[in-house]
Order: sequence, then C-alpha cells, then structure tokens
Amino acid sequence: MEVSKDFFAFWGAGLSTVLALVKFWEIWQARRRVEVSYAFNGVPEIGNDIIIRNISDKPLILTWWELHFCKRRGLSWKSYYNENPGADASDLCMSPHSSKFFNFREADYFDWGHKALAGKRIYLHMYIAGKKRPIKRLVYSGGRA
Repeated sequence: MEVSKDFFAFWGAGLSTVLALVKFWEIWQARRRVEVSYAFNGVPEIGNDIIIRNISDKPLILTWWELHFCKRRGLSWKSYYNENPGADASDLCMSPHSSKFFNFREADYFDWGHKALAGKRIYLHMYIAGKKRPIKRLVYSGGRA
C-alpha cells in the first residue's frame, strides 16, 4: 500500500495551520487587558471613585495616569481640563485580577451630572510600563448637549 505524497503535503499544511491558530489564540489571551469603571456620588465629602481593573493574567505597572475632561471640537474630542495624581502616585503595581480605586473628593471633587457634563466626556489615559502609547478608556459620557 502506497501513500501519496499529496496526502503528506495536505496533512502537514493542515497541521501547521491548526498549530498557528492555537498560537495566535494563546497570544490573544495573554495580552494586557485593562477595564475602567466609575462610582460617582453627588456628595463632595464622599467623592467620586474611578476604578481601574487589571483583568489579565499578568501583573502590570501603571507608571502614570491622567483624567481628561473632553468636549467635541469638529470630529475629535479635545481636552479642556486635566486631573493628574500627585508625585507619589507613580509606578503603581497591579497584580493579576486586581483593582485600584482613585477617589476624587473635597478639592478634587468634580460634578458629573447631566447638566455639568452635557455633551462632554471623561477619558482616562493610563501609561503602562512596556507600552509606548497610553491606553485611553472612556470613563463617562455625559450624553447629548
């Protein structure tokens, strides 16, 4: 019984394709994934919380972050106010599947209601160690003006 050379060629091509797909799936699952959410409160003494979650299997170092209040200018969103942390808030290590809370109260409190942010948005720019560009996430959309 003789096996065709074409059989081995198709077998090799099929097997290498399946293995390449498995490798791409592993790379996709191992990427850094960061989620941002909020817990806004109407009381300046309690403050507003912005929550950053590391939902990947790898730890990450948050080297710096900026909170941008943006309004639409033409086709893009332009920042009209920035909130930055103090000098001691750099290089925050986030272990896998963990969260960090940033509280804005008293002097750092911002109004977030429909009237205050009508047609405006809040973005969080996170600078992660090992990445050239910041990760930008929408925190809150104030709806239509």
